[in-house]
Amino acid sequence: MDWTSALAGMEETCADVFDVTPCRLQPRTNGRSNGRSVNHSEQNDPERAAFDFMGTLELGPPSTKVWRHLSPDPGDAGNRSDTVSYDAVLTAHTGGWPYKPVRGDFFIVGNDTWRIASILPDGTVRPAFLLVRA
Repeated sequence: MDWTSALAGMEETCADVFDVTPCRLQPRTNGRSNGRSVNHSEQNDPERAAFDFMGTLELGPPSTKVWRHLSPDPGDAGNRSDTVSYDAVLTAHTGGWPYKPVRGDFFIVGNDTWRIASILPDGTVRPAFLLVRA
């Protein structure tokens, strides 16, 4: 067995074990592709169909430190960072998805709607989608 086959098997096993929550991806757009401006309100994207999948949702993930304002002073490194918190993180096996979600798309899990705030790819087909309540 080669590395690619082993990785694919591991990803399928992870999906079978962890992805037990029914979810729906609802793509969103501000309509710029239809001749509208960025100032128009967001709407469901008619060019990308919504679809259902199984995923893993974790509420209240740990905060993340991100560098927002780097100081030109090398001695000031590390003092200009902000802590960012997200409401949830969703992971899922995305290998068979018809398209890749983008920032701003919605995930609907049960009665809750979440907006994708950030996407952390990890080199596999299980990226982490960092979410905020929509």
